[in-house]
Amino acid sequence: MSSSSEDRYRVRLTRRALFRMTGGATAFAALAAACQPTTTAPAASSAASAPAASGATTAPKAGGTAVISLGEPDTLGFGSRSLTFAYIRSFIANGMVRLKYPDMTVVEDLATYTVSSDGKTYTFNLKKGVKWHDGDAFTSNDVKFTLELYAHPANPAPLNDDFGNIDGAKAFKAKTATEITGIKASPDQVVITLVAPSPSFLTSVATTTILPAHILKDVAPPDLSKHAFARKPVYTGPFKVDEWRSGESITYSAFPDHFKGRPNLDKVVQRIFPDPSTALAELRTGGIQQGFVNADQFDEFASDQQRWATQQLAGSTGWFLSFDMTSKDLPFGEKTFRQAVSYAIDRNALIQALFKGRADKSYSLSSPLSWVHNASVTKYDYDPAKAKQLLDDLGWKPGSDGIRVRDGKRLEYATMVTSTSKDWFLAIQPMLKAVGIGSSKVDTVDFGTWISRLNVGRYESTVNGWGNFAIDPRADLAAHFRSPRFGDATGYKNDQVDQLFSQASKAASRDDEKKLYDQLQMIAEGDAVYVYLFRPQLLDVNLKNMILPQAKIQAEIYDGLPRWEIR
Repeated sequence: MSSSSEDRYRVRLTRRALFRMTGGATAFAALAAACQPTTTAPAASSAASAPAASGATTAPKAGGTAVISLGEPDTLGFGSRSLTFAYIRSFIANGMVRLKYPDMTVVEDLATYTVSSDGKTYTFNLKKGVKWHDGDAFTSNDVKFTLELYAHPANPAPLNDDFGNIDGAKAFKAKTATEITGIKASPDQVVITLVAPSPSFLTSVATTTILPAHILKDVAPPDLSKHAFARKPVYTGPFKVDEWRSGESITYSAFPDHFKGRPNLDKVVQRIFPDPSTALAELRTGGIQQGFVNADQFDEFASDQQRWATQQLAGSTGWFLSFDMTSKDLPFGEKTFRQAVSYAIDRNALIQALFKGRADKSYSLSSPLSWVHNASVTKYDYDPAKAKQLLDDLGWKPGSDGIRVRDGKRLEYATMVTSTSKDWFLAIQPMLKAVGIGSSKVDTVDFGTWISRLNVGRYESTVNGWGNFAIDPRADLAAHFRSPRFGDATGYKNDQVDQLFSQASKAASRDDEKKLYDQLQMIAEGDAVYVYLFRPQLLDVNLKNMILPQAKIQAEIYDGLPRWEIR
């Protein structure tokens, strides 16, 4: 079960992972993803209209209070870096458009939109009848205010590439203009003009929460985090925030005037547990009605179908071994060596031993559910004989104790792990030893130390992870394979891959863009930058009388909260 301490890990990670959205760069890891289920950062989806997981076919039943377990966000206002808030955002707020789960394509939300033939002008037609939680009408001025806030000279965050591409945004940021000339707001419409076409612009819009100008227009950007809005915001979503008790709970109530209709539930209580064992005990006794459990706990609930409904969701985080490929003393920079390590790993055995079969083998950085994913990349399935042959070809010959030696140097190195990944690596270690790869040290560190050392020159190898569904899937790939990049953990550079990234950023259509991303993944994944391991499934449990949407990923569970029912 989740815990607030683990949420702090998630927050620290997400501050890097989501920093790109506000103009910074993306960090390399999502290690906290396995610590608790809230590991993917939602944008939005169409899950609310999905059929009920428990098979209900009757008309929705209104009323009732759902009590759920979820971590604590850093803020509920502007500038959050917490994945927990990203889940909460999906049921309390809106953007002009949204990302649909699980393929992460853009769909309408507060507005419909059209794009000019040259790809430089976006026209957003605002939906009528939208209200803020305090009853004020949503207007185009709110959109203009929100976008200008991101480019505001007093906003300490740098201007991201997509918003910096709006005509006049850089001048506004530099204080040489009093407004962004590329944003034109009329009563029912917002027209945004870009300097150059950008295939990723709509995705940046989709991850931007629209804020109420009538409440925040006189608040200086650095003071937004201290404003009352940060703990009790006013948005346009299906639920509104009633109360946040730090370390205990957040309570929400249905917003009857929501433009898509009133939610079924009257209230939602999000309980926050510092101790995961307490959360599990509360789930067993009914103190909470919905939560996520680990593989060891799941059978207990799945076997009692009279009381519990369960869902096994696709893993949002892929895990892999990564290496400092710039090392002059170890063979990490040799693709053949990395391929040999991949062939040495019995992923099926790991999944059975570590997750009771409730994980999927992983072969690439992108999620198989994302539009950007290329299912045809090279796969290095378990083949220890092939691993040995490749190591032989590199000149690494078995020594007297089985560990390979080349030029008098033993093939052994340190692996950095955390409390989460230590047992995983200990299960991998005998597989490596079986092909002649030794371990000089299993270096167990806390999360803060791990993330600070995850840069070339500061470690040898590690068990690493990356959470999808948090940011634009294009950015997932760029954060690992495009050069230069912030927080470089591998030193990987391929000029052809960089050229394909550049070409994809100028693609005239999604089909053209997809072909380019397919090509660059074939090359980068073929270079065996990482030794991919598995994607643990996320295991949802809820009381039988609570009807949840069917989902493929965890984010859809929360995005579908307006359609939850208690029968």
